Amino acid sequence: RLKLSVHIRSILVAASYAAKPPCWTSHLESICLPQPCQECTCYSDLTVCRQIHCSNPHCDFQKGQQLRILPNQCCPECVSLSQDSCQYEGKTYGHDSQWSPSPCSVCVCSKGRVSCTLLPCPHVTCPRNQSLTECCPKCGRKSCSWEGSTYWEGEEWTPNPCSRCVCREGKARCSVVECQPVVCRPVSPGRCCPQCRASMSLCLQHGEQWQKDDCTTCVCERGKSKCHTNTCPHTKCDKGEAKVRRDGRCCEECVPATGSCLYQDAVRYHGDMWNVTGCQFCTCNQGQVVCRTAECGRVECPQVTHLLS
Repeated sequence: RLKLSVHIRSILVAASYAAKPPCWTSHLESICLPQPCQECTCYSDLTVCRQIHCSNPHCDFQKGQQLRILPNQCCPECVSLSQDSCQYEGKTYGHDSQWSPSPCSVCVCSKGRVSCTLLPCPHVTCPRNQSLTECCPKCGRKSCSWEGSTYWEGEEWTPNPCSRCVCREGKARCSVVECQPVVCRPVSPGRCCPQCRASMSLCLQHGEQWQKDDCTTCVCERGKSKCHTNTCPHTKCDKGEAKVRRDGRCCEECVPATGSCLYQDAVRYHGDMWNVTGCQFCTCNQGQVVCRTAECGRVECPQVTHLLS
């Protein structure tokens, strides 16, 4: 673990990957895409990952264009509806688009025709006195009783700060929590294991990444911090543009001087696009916020993979 006194705005942004996520090349400033909405840059032996911000493809919705997200992609693009589009339950879907009307089915529009299939489910044989449940067949789960409470198969609970239990095959299996050593000054009374005071310092595991400020990203690697500070190019704006630095961004950029929008207490500029939830994207158009739902491109999985809805 590593004790770090951090800026008050420092936040832990990624803790689920090693200090060196797999880049396709280790050359200076090479780019890799470990996830559809994340872009990583390799700076010698330091890898810095940031979220991708989608640009507005400027679809002509009045002419029937729609937003579509291609398989394994993050940002939508414009597609034109044609005579090959499909109507399904009052909605229009473009050719080669795909959607799930229910958790157990997937539909595809192909040349004006809709075909729906059930998601493939594995074969399940249940023991006696158990029934099939949910979309794909599953056997009724076993449960455990503990001090008057019922816990389902696989469910975990903590009877006290220093122990953890899990329900396995109808029986409660408990173990004592193993505390990891900390180099910070331990605080937080009433807890089983010593912890660090979050407002003053953070104890970070090997591979965890955090933002020291908007321009500096650091990684904890084997007890030492490695940081990279982004350098910004000179920005010269054209007539009718204004120079701004967005919240959470490092470098200044040019935006239209007029036509901005206020959305959930955040300023958006004319032409901006941002993701709201799932497949919904909003744009700022001359002071007006317009939100639309992007359709999904058709996914054809190889035989060794399966579709995730």
